[in-house]
Amino acid sequence: MSKLTLLDYCTSSCRQFDQRLKSATIFAKFLTPNDDSGRHGVLIPSEAYKFFPDLKILDPEENATRLFIACDLFKRQQIEVAYKYYQRYPERRITKLNTAFNDRSRAPIVGIFLKVKHFDGSVGYYIDCINSSDERYDFACEQIFGRDAEKNAGSFVIRDVESQVFSYDESLLELVKLFDGVKEMGWIESLRTGDTGIGYTFEKLIGIEENNRQEADYKGIEVKCKQKQGGGGAGGKINLFQKGPTWEIKMKAKERIRQIGQMSGEGRYACFSQLTTTSNNLELLLNIRADEQRINLQKCESLLGHWTYHSLEKSLAMKHSRAIFVKADVRKNADTTHFRYSELIYCERPTIVNFVGLVENRDLVFEFTMSEKENGTVRNHGYPWRLNREELLKDLFALRIQLR
Repeated sequence: MSKLTLLDYCTSSCRQFDQRLKSATIFAKFLTPNDDSGRHGVLIPSEAYKFFPDLKILDPEENATRLFIACDLFKRQQIEVAYKYYQRYPERRITKLNTAFNDRSRAPIVGIFLKVKHFDGSVGYYIDCINSSDERYDFACEQIFGRDAEKNAGSFVIRDVESQVFSYDESLLELVKLFDGVKEMGWIESLRTGDTGIGYTFEKLIGIEENNRQEADYKGIEVKCKQKQGGGGAGGKINLFQKGPTWEIKMKAKERIRQIGQMSGEGRYACFSQLTTTSNNLELLLNIRADEQRINLQKCESLLGHWTYHSLEKSLAMKHSRAIFVKADVRKNADTTHFRYSELIYCERPTIVNFVGLVENRDLVFEFTMSEKENGTVRNHGYPWRLNREELLKDLFALRIQLR
């Protein structure tokens, strides 16, 4: 059984229900004593929220439930499971699962959830459970999590099925050791006031100086910090990279700003405009052309320019090829704020598929920042691609794994 690959496992799971696998993403977690099949359900980390069907929370003060159909690989039958939001904590859990999730005599237990795109175009969820006495347990540890990964209760991984299994390299190992040193310090007073203190304090403690460079923070690895509960950290927009379109017709900047912008009250043209897949007030929009592997820039129906998937993926990899997300508990009083850094999630391999998905959901936008000066010349502040919220950065990656 040790020779079983993750792709083999997913392919055979689909065949049990007469389906053919096209692509798949897996979310797997070592269950904790507070995870079960029904009463509490399996706690879902925030990183996996988008893995499951959309759960609409109309009122954060009220519980919410989304029922959906999944394939139970134990019973080999379709079942109805529940994706629940509990306002009291707040948290999300999956319930109405097979009772195999409750067998603590065979712990540790790995809960497995597959999100599969079938060849017929449909999307299906598959649910499995592997315990320490199961002959597939070594497969789960090595092929799903990787030999180097932490396998403690609560540890999880989210990854594309065809992506490489996790392993450490020297840079990541150094960075995790630095995190461990900070974690052992316990509560630490913030070195800066305001929301950015959580990241600034951690980076100062591990020896990273503040910078505006295009390169990643630590030997090719971007470092992001956030509050464990309720957001926190710098939660606003985040620049991914600068990448202008390949224009259909070349023209001077003065002509371009008249093509895409509008006249200001001072009688000069400007274009400070955010573009999504929906036409904006200037009738500018992004049009995803998956069949052509490109994103078009349009003004109404007119094609102005485009970006190829290849060029966008290349730009994305320059700074955001790898990242760690550090989570901290926060304690505030009238005069000071303290952080206790306790969790570390590692991400790697951003994919153009995830990038385009964020564009499609209007979570990732393109912006024009051009203005005509009094002397008639045009100032261009760049062509930024930006995420609407910093927390969305993790959704770009093919592999996300909790290491601490």
